[in-house]
Amino acid sequence: MAHKEEYEDQIALYSLGLLEGGELREIEEHLAEGCGICTAALKDSDTVFTNLPLCLDDAPLPKDLEKKILGRLESREPDREGSSIFDFWRNLSPVWLNLGTAVSLAIIIFLVVTNISLRNDLELREKSLADLQAKLVKEEKMLAFVTNPDVNEVELGSKMPDIDAAGKLFWDKETHNGLFLVSGIPLPEQGKTYQLWAIEGGKPVSMGVFDVDKEGNSMMEIELMPESREPMQFAVTLEPAGGMPQPTGDMYLYGSL
Repeated sequence: MAHKEEYEDQIALYSLGLLEGGELREIEEHLAEGCGICTAALKDSDTVFTNLPLCLDDAPLPKDLEKKILGRLESREPDREGSSIFDFWRNLSPVWLNLGTAVSLAIIIFLVVTNISLRNDLELREKSLADLQAKLVKEEKMLAFVTNPDVNEVELGSKMPDIDAAGKLFWDKETHNGLFLVSGIPLPEQGKTYQLWAIEGGKPVSMGVFDVDKEGNSMMEIELMPESREPMQFAVTLEPAGGMPQPTGDMYLYGSL
């Protein structure tokens, strides 16, 4: 029997002995099959319902506190009829009536907050995993590109005194794809950006702008490199944010093919 999300809400009812008929049989059969998620949820529910009343003082509460809390929950859930939170409350209301007010309210608030927290944590973990997988795919693609024996390499050296910066351009003449790597270049001042140029016959063509991290490193993918009919040069200049149609700033890196 496959796991279903609604089983997780029914586990609490099962722990309190409130399930009957087909629902009871379904949960018992599901637990007997060894579902790890529901088994863990049952253990947690048993722990909460056993120990929580022992650590709470059943002090008198304002008469309208319960109404206010439920009203706040209702305002956050427009579709009350379809909400597992309110289904859960309706099924457990006989038990709450037999417990002290402080205990009953504490339990429902604890369960709601825990449920929301667990779901949020799961969503964050799933997003992080997806981000890591995407990063891995990209890095594997870049590695395959730079190790391709048919890809040309152009080294760019520093043109600024006292700056130990370097760049390397990988260029596939068949696909016209490129990859530009930079290391050790200074962080640009606010309102400035670095721009890569391809120069053929003395005419510069912009290959794009790029930012650098705090160590002065950067990686820029180039979707369309120019076709080379004669020797080419490459340069990096510092330009106003967004780049310029022609070089106007100081040259930081330079190399030729």
